[in-house]
Formats: sequence, C-alpha cells, structure tokens
Amino acid sequence: VGEIAGGWKREAEHGETAAASAAEVGSGPLKLVVTGIREITRRGRAYELRAPDWSDLPPFTAGAHLTVPVRLADGSVVTRQYSLTSHPQRRDMFEIAVLREDNAHGGSAAVHATWQIGTLLALDHPVNQFPLHDDDRPAVLIAGGIGITPIRAMALQLKAHGNAFDLHYSGRTATDMPYLDQLAIEFPGQLRLYTSRSPGNSRLDLNAVLASAPPHAVFYVCGPGGLIESARAAARELSIPANRIQYESFL
Repeated sequence: VGEIAGGWKREAEHGETAAASAAEVGSGPLKLVVTGIREITRRGRAYELRAPDWSDLPPFTAGAHLTVPVRLADGSVVTRQYSLTSHPQRRDMFEIAVLREDNAHGGSAAVHATWQIGTLLALDHPVNQFPLHDDDRPAVLIAGGIGITPIRAMALQLKAHGNAFDLHYSGRTATDMPYLDQLAIEFPGQLRLYTSRSPGNSRLDLNAVLASAPPHAVFYVCGPGGLIESARAAARELSIPANRIQYESFL
C-alpha cells in the first residue's frame, strides 16, 4: 500500500515493495527499486530510486546520469540515459525525471507505462560525462525544459560548496518547466526564468547572459540542440574560450 507524501506516491514501509516478487529489469550490478513517483509537469514524472534494503547508494557527482533498463511493449529491454537531479550529497536515494515523448523511440513512454512502486531494476553505476568544475570559479547554469535535471544537481552542489552562480531556466510556459516551484525555493537569489509562449514574459537572450557573466565564469548548458548551438555561437561572438562552455544535449 502506497502513500502520497509531498506529492510523491511512495511505498508504505522501508524494504517493502508492491512488486517484490516481480522479475527485475536489466542485468547490471546495481540493484534499485522504484520507491516514489511524482508528476512534475503534464508529461513529466520524477522517479525516486533506492536500494532494495534502503542502504546507502554509490556516490555520484553533479552532471552524472544513470543508464536505466526499460521494457518495451514488445517485451524487449532497451536502455535509456537519464540525469540524476537529486542532491549529490544524498546517499539514500537517486532521483531522475522522465519526460514522456510519445513520438520518439518508445523508451520514455515505456517508463511511464511500466515503472510502478516496487519495480526492480538492475543497472550500471552512475557515469558522469558532464562534470562540474571543482574549484571556486563562478558558474552560469543554463537549462531548457527537461535539461534542468543535471543543472539542478549542479546548482545544489555549487550552493553546498559556496560557489557563486546564476541559474537561467527557459521553457515554453511555466507549466512545461519541471521543478519550477522547488527551484524558486532552493535558489531564490540565483534563479532567472524565461518563457517563450507566455504573454508578458521574456525570451532567454544568450548573448546578454554570457556577456554579463563574471570573468572566468564556467558555463553549463543543457537542453535542446538549438539552445546548445545558440550558446556556443554567442560564446564565439564574445570570444569566450570554448573550454569554458560545457554542454549536454537533450534530443
């Protein structure tokens, strides 16, 4: 029996799963169970993943992702990569967010259709191909839509380390932007919002954002390909070295 707590649908007690007898999906060494599901937009869900015995999970750093197994409607198992959006200092659970794309290759739709409280997963440990710098340089974080997932983890890590940073978050409308309410609470002084299809709101001006950044700031961009290319073009125009523009694309 599950419960609703803070918007999450969660299992009732530690160590209990509604589908404990179900066969696990995947074949990796890291065993996880879905312990919480929450709607974060009309097409987006956040999934809370824990060890089956609720023991500590492997450490990860901001920007890391999980390659998760997904069972499609035809019974085949594929893998999809989703960024970890939870606080890197948390060891009790991982959180990922999945935007359902009905016209894509079926992975995200299958996650929404098949992952339930108690779903057992066997996958590899987190991998980071989008790492955050570990010195005291300031950062400028730029996210578009579901690209907020690794960027949120970066903001949490930067805040914990005391780094200066700004977070620029763009979406079509506020209802299309995952974690919007949480971000406003977590980063009230750093968050800047932009919506392209809401009356009275401004679009993200990447040239202005990059031009006004502190000297030696490192830029992290995650979102659609168009956002990435616009950020890189703005950096070239402003003669910002390419190694200060880090990015990860969400297709």
